[in-house]
Amino acid sequence: MRQRPLRRAAYRVGQFLRVLAASARPLTPEERARARSHLPPTAWPLFAAMSRADQRHGLAVLAALQAVGQVDPALAQAALLHDCAKRAGGVRIWHRVAKVLLKAFCPTLLRRWTADPAPRPGMWRYGLWAYVHHPALGAELAAAAGCDPMAVALIRWHEERAGVAAPAIVARLQALQAADDDV
Repeated sequence: MRQRPLRRAAYRVGQFLRVLAASARPLTPEERARARSHLPPTAWPLFAAMSRADQRHGLAVLAALQAVGQVDPALAQAALLHDCAKRAGGVRIWHRVAKVLLKAFCPTLLRRWTADPAPRPGMWRYGLWAYVHHPALGAELAAAAGCDPMAVALIRWHEERAGVAAPAIVARLQALQAADDDV
């Protein structure tokens, strides 16, 4: 019984260390070109504005999808941009840690602090609110940047159970979620 929480905690510690390592070095020209090749020119600024860790994560999700033959233009755009709202929302590492801890130990407090309406940008809760709501915020950013409507839907639903999404996107959503969880 205790093994699953321990395994999840170990996964989160590893994830934290990977984020720190990914933040240390900029993308190579090849990595930037690979990302750019899958995005409309109007969406490139969204990717370019993401943190290095989120850029690398997006590229890793794309690579995981490519490894299993799951790539169409919309899915590639969603893989690269599914976390694009984190930077725009001012999400910092402490917000990420706080969400994980609050979700595990005090979910009622997490729900209260991240409920709508959004706090004003600059308030201490805003980054936490933006982190929790980043799928919807990211979908809005991707739509405004001219991404494929399917990519926008995938970004919007990427943290929800596939059953709540429109049936037309379920297979792609499950592939995106599996790749996102694996990297």
